[in-house]
Amino acid sequence: MDKATSNPAIPNQNTKETVNTSVSSTGQPQVYKAVRAIGVVKPTYQLQTKNFGNDLQVIGTAFWLKDYKILVTCAHVVQGLLAGSLEQTGLLVVGNLGKYTRATIAALDLAHDLAVLQVVEETPQFINQEANSGLQIVDDYPQVGSAVGYAGFPMGSQLLNSIHSPTYAEGVVAVQLREGLLRKEIQITGAVAGGYSGAPVVLKDDPTKVIGVLSSGPSAPGTQGNIFMAISWKHVKALAELAKS
Repeated sequence: MDKATSNPAIPNQNTKETVNTSVSSTGQPQVYKAVRAIGVVKPTYQLQTKNFGNDLQVIGTAFWLKDYKILVTCAHVVQGLLAGSLEQTGLLVVGNLGKYTRATIAALDLAHDLAVLQVVEETPQFINQEANSGLQIVDDYPQVGSAVGYAGFPMGSQLLNSIHSPTYAEGVVAVQLREGLLRKEIQITGAVAGGYSGAPVVLKDDPTKVIGVLSSGPSAPGTQGNIFMAISWKHVKALAELAKS
């Protein structure tokens, strides 16, 4: 076996750091446990070693839905991967604490900016274990002023630490429901930055249930802000039911 084929398929972002397995998720918020980084892996040639390595770039956030055993994210995070060849776009992966696995786009709902990702080349036992860390869906809209929590990967690869842990944040429900021509949204007051897209938003007093998916803010894409829109749980449930059928 030559050096090129002995490389790990999906490496850590920083090859000088290793995954710190001593860090535990015990006691962490459920939303923190449910999220996964969405990344793209592209082959790169390392001149010094004359070898091909892999460059991982984190582009957004996904999360597990426990009852449906699927990964949910925003359509705008992954739709660009359908526009070119694998050599151009890279290999889609999802990960937790620095460990990544291959994924594909199983469903794309552009009207509501939602997508379902499917883990591939893994056993049913792996899927069940991952989904057990996931969230459920609420059955009503939250009241204005309700405290919420969310977790994801703001700034993508820029803020990744050695174990690629997500960033947790909190906010409040500012507008219970904004109903536009295309979708229903919940307005949240809270810190937001590019890379959070696809993150689940949960109520602090019911932290196992998702009320919406962090989609966009009033500022330009990829910039920071203090207001964002969460795609309504109703659209999440409809897409999950469709993916299940």
